[in-house]
Amino acid sequence: MNLVPKIPFAAVCAVGMAFAGLAHGQLVRQANTTLNLPAELPVTTSYNTANAITGQTFIDPICTAFPPGETNRLYVLERGTDGVRNNVAYDNIGRVVLVTALSTTPAQTVFMDLETYLESPEVNTPLPSHTTNECGMLSFVFHPNYNQNGYFFVYFSITINGQLYQRLARFQATGTPGNYLAATSASPATMTPLLTIYDEANNHNGGDLAFGPEGYLYLSLGDEGGSNDQHNNARFINKDFWGQMIRIDVDNRPENLTPNPHSQPGAIPSAVHAGTYKVPADNPFIGFTSWHNLPISASTVRTEIFATGLRNPFRFSIDPGTGRIFLGDVGQYEWEEVDLIVKGGDYGWSWLEGTHDLVGEPSPTTPPGSGFNPIPPIYEYVSDNSAGGIISGQSVCGGMVYRGNQFTELQGKYLFNDMFGGGGAIAALTETSPGVWTAQRIATRAQIVDWGTDPRNGEPLLCSMLGTILRLERSGTPTGTPPPALLSGTGAFSNLSTLAPNTGIVAYEPNVNFWSDHALKSRWFAIKNTTDTMTFSSAGNWTFPTGTVWIKHFDIETTRGVPATRRKLETRFLVKTATDIYGLSYKWRTDQTDAELVAETGLTEAIPSSSPAQTWRYPSRGECVTCHTQVGGHALSFNTRQLNRMHDHGAGPQNQIQALSNAGYFSTPVSGVNNLPAFAPAGDTTQSLEWRVRSYLAVNCLQCHQPGGAVQGAWDARSTTPTDMANLINGLLVNDGGDAANRFVVPGDALHSMLLKRQQGNGVPRMPPLGTLERDLANEQLVSDWIASLASRQNFAQWQAAQSPPVGGAGDDPDRDGRNNFMEYMTGTNPNASSSGWSYGVMQSGGGVAQFGFTHPANRAAIIETSANLINWETWNAPGNAPLYPAADTQRTITAPLDSPAGFFRVRFEEL
Repeated sequence: MNLVPKIPFAAVCAVGMAFAGLAHGQLVRQANTTLNLPAELPVTTSYNTANAITGQTFIDPICTAFPPGETNRLYVLERGTDGVRNNVAYDNIGRVVLVTALSTTPAQTVFMDLETYLESPEVNTPLPSHTTNECGMLSFVFHPNYNQNGYFFVYFSITINGQLYQRLARFQATGTPGNYLAATSASPATMTPLLTIYDEANNHNGGDLAFGPEGYLYLSLGDEGGSNDQHNNARFINKDFWGQMIRIDVDNRPENLTPNPHSQPGAIPSAVHAGTYKVPADNPFIGFTSWHNLPISASTVRTEIFATGLRNPFRFSIDPGTGRIFLGDVGQYEWEEVDLIVKGGDYGWSWLEGTHDLVGEPSPTTPPGSGFNPIPPIYEYVSDNSAGGIISGQSVCGGMVYRGNQFTELQGKYLFNDMFGGGGAIAALTETSPGVWTAQRIATRAQIVDWGTDPRNGEPLLCSMLGTILRLERSGTPTGTPPPALLSGTGAFSNLSTLAPNTGIVAYEPNVNFWSDHALKSRWFAIKNTTDTMTFSSAGNWTFPTGTVWIKHFDIETTRGVPATRRKLETRFLVKTATDIYGLSYKWRTDQTDAELVAETGLTEAIPSSSPAQTWRYPSRGECVTCHTQVGGHALSFNTRQLNRMHDHGAGPQNQIQALSNAGYFSTPVSGVNNLPAFAPAGDTTQSLEWRVRSYLAVNCLQCHQPGGAVQGAWDARSTTPTDMANLINGLLVNDGGDAANRFVVPGDALHSMLLKRQQGNGVPRMPPLGTLERDLANEQLVSDWIASLASRQNFAQWQAAQSPPVGGAGDDPDRDGRNNFMEYMTGTNPNASSSGWSYGVMQSGGGVAQFGFTHPANRAAIIETSANLINWETWNAPGNAPLYPAADTQRTITAPLDSPAGFFRVRFEEL
């Protein structure tokens, strides 16, 4: 027995001989001449706007919102109504308007009117400055748990004793817990102020509101007004709230902190209303004693601050797909900017305007050296367009990342506008590579002051100060070749009845199926010519030539569990373009003679005569792009761990990867197929629970949940990341669902394991979020069993701490049996007993065949390596010598001819 640091192995002598391969039926590569799919989908580069709510206009609308779970009602915040009260003209007296029956006959009703409160002598004496310039009702948002608590939050302007303030307040709808979605009104008397901030000017107030994925409330605040940051706010984190983005806990969770005191002049002596909120314990500036190279007292820091150095961040949004915060910061003289806000970020105002030095800035005029590390905008543009830029203007309005279904070409792009310049430019930013953004002007519409979301379909709603809520629509006819209207026109199948593929279209099977609501699936792929090739990777994504096509067909048993009721339901295509992919869906006709192209927006409908009743989602083309990500490999099941299995291509079973390699589909022939990893399906009880769960997570979650993925979640679904490094066990959450005890999984505690909650949709949105409307009970049980088993799982540190007597470090050998502690841990043996050791058999040889028997430890990979000189080692190319993770200690024997003159063997163990 010998030991390589942290890698135990056994070495024994053997005689080597060349390997003799086995004969199999061969897959023969053929060209395909029948597929009739466009290289790219038709594209549109320009758009118009149109009224999104038929027949409805509003008075000075400033933004829209709706609570979670709402699908047919919209709330519009009106910055003001016009009228005369007591012979005094009042403008901008705000109210919330509820629009009902969006999908049929929209109608308006007043949900809450603040007029009485804002006109009261207590608040509004004398004639208020809250009616002028950039004041008024500015933003509102619903609590994530609105249906239970009825809370919503408004940021607005008030005057008290003649002094202007900006206020963040909570209101409550009139209703009952669990039924607030049906509420039709709210009383101003329910107002609970959280912040009332002294304001020395009536511009640069911000301010937008949004709840983050972790359940905290974000508010963006301008620099208090005037020019050149004249009140010198934005450079400081220990002065006022002005020039900042703040993040607060409106639920007063016990783990969070009490805000620092904040005194101010005027009738409201403290900006903070005590007890109404807490500061998240992980806010970035808590405890700071220095800022910009100047000493400060930690007790004076505005610990609510999430990011700093902003001028007038009028609008921002949190992308639901990634959790990234995009913000438009209105410039002063020359430059408008779009920022990607990060926790603790400093965005440079008022030393910088965009990436440029500010002329006429407050003293000091020199940034403080090493203490100043501003984050540049992802995009900036000039006010007068003197350089002939793509857009220009004087007032950027932050927008949203497009996640709708109507405009596939906009999927994932950041949409924003300038309220006035260039006629009101509307633009799209594309992240062409990490951190590199390009702009495209797509439409023109002045005085857009907010971007919201349509509760009916997830499409953008553009709020116009001129009185309408707008939607985007394509302008003109898309250019390019449209996809075939019928499945029969795609050229995929020679016989639609039997789904016999045309020549050059090859069937394949994955090891683990993505959950698809009880559907039964068949798969094919094609590279149309015989010269283009794929690039193989044993551990990462494969790469594919332009024009590669994947086909997935779905059957359903209309009476679940009765094969005689099986019918064709849907056939999907995924096409590799020069830069990305696109997807198409075809819905089978009731008579099963053909399938019709589903509209770009997708379709959700009941499956006819299904028992139990079932609804099916035909994905939109935008949803295809959302799931089939570049980081996920585009074709999600076309990788080593999925295709490393046997499949019959018509001449007997053969390993799929070997068959593809032999047929010439890879740029370089694949060697060592015997040694490749493979995912384990949920039902394979010979494999460990942990490996089956890791396989499930990789197949169903990898496209988003990994570094560079499209979501903010802190865990890593890649099976190549060790479990103890993937933030799975006791992993902290971006959104703990309101319970600080929740983790990704908690050993032995299903109730606090967010993974299981997400699978079930238990108080949180169910995952995966797309492509499924039915729960996956088998894999829920798999995960539940794994969580229970984790109560006895130990990592090395836990194992080490549990030994008695103590055993020392990883390299120590307390029982002097030649096996150090890490090896004893890996093989499941007792480090304090020399009689407890890992067992292996004697290598036998005869006729050039080698045989090696050993105990394969549970939940460990054991891979045999060979060497001729004990220096250079390579994996033994023997059938079965692959990384498996058995459910229990297993006696295994690997037998194969030797393919090299190896004289020594060792076993390398790997943990999940």
